[in-house]
Amino acid sequence: MATADALFLFLSSLENKNYYDILRWPRDASAAEIKAAFHSFSLLYHPDRYVDSPSEVRALASEIFKRGVEAYRCLSRPEDRQRYDRSLERGKIRMDPFSPSTRPPPPSVKTLEMVALTPQAKRLADRADRLIATGKLGDAVAPLRASCQCEPYNQELAERLAFLYEALALEEA
Repeated sequence: MATADALFLFLSSLENKNYYDILRWPRDASAAEIKAAFHSFSLLYHPDRYVDSPSEVRALASEIFKRGVEAYRCLSRPEDRQRYDRSLERGKIRMDPFSPSTRPPPPSVKTLEMVALTPQAKRLADRADRLIATGKLGDAVAPLRASCQCEPYNQELAERLAFLYEALALEEA
């Protein structure tokens, strides 16, 4: 059984190791090899193995095991592994667990009601929004067209009506 000092040293060294090094397998390891490596890692550092040890030793083993789980989760998912390999090439040895993707968030979409400016147009646009949200594109045309008539110079509202007509055409095709 490892001592607290040995576990602390090993835990400290994990800050400089990539996920492959933590699991002790080369970068070209197959999914089955990664799974086997994690199994071996678990046999050494799983917290259950340290149940009868002092609390400091249990805590250290638990932290080491968490890093192994982090490594395994990343390497066992093909998309995450590819992303990790790319970041590893740039020198980043650890994935940020709170940053699941490097893609930017989707742009916020303004509702028709947000695009409309006058109270009457907003009321009609809101009705069209609700119809579109329930999949009733054809029924949304009339209130959106009426909203556009209330605001003939609102270019964005007119564009949304054109998009609705295009969506209807695609639906029929």
